[in-house]
Amino acid sequence: MKIRFVYTALQVRNLSKSIRFYTQVLGMKQLVRKYVKETDGEMCVLKSGKTTLELNHYDNQPCKRGNNLDHLAFEVDDFGEFQSMLRRRRIRIHEYLETERWKRFFISDPDGNWLEIFYRK
Repeated sequence: MKIRFVYTALQVRNLSKSIRFYTQVLGMKQLVRKYVKETDGEMCVLKSGKTTLELNHYDNQPCKRGNNLDHLAFEVDDFGEFQSMLRRRRIRIHEYLETERWKRFFISDPDGNWLEIFYRK
């Protein structure tokens, strides 16, 4: 089974201000900015070389994890096998999200940071 680290996501208080900072100060390129129905929030994907940063803003939620780290994302090539491994290790799955293109769920690391595990359909 292959696992690879994919991107970092930060929850931000002001999406436009954060986009300006990362693009104008750090030279990142904006790829996508859109409303996400499943989270009732807005997200933006920024790129720097091969590195991706996702910024998330939720109008109806305060920054919820203290340090503004929203989640780290990992792609798996066998979604079912990875879920089975988590169950064997008694690692709790917090929530599932599924779209036409993705299957995903979240788990926590030992410090409570959220990790997104996803599979491209």
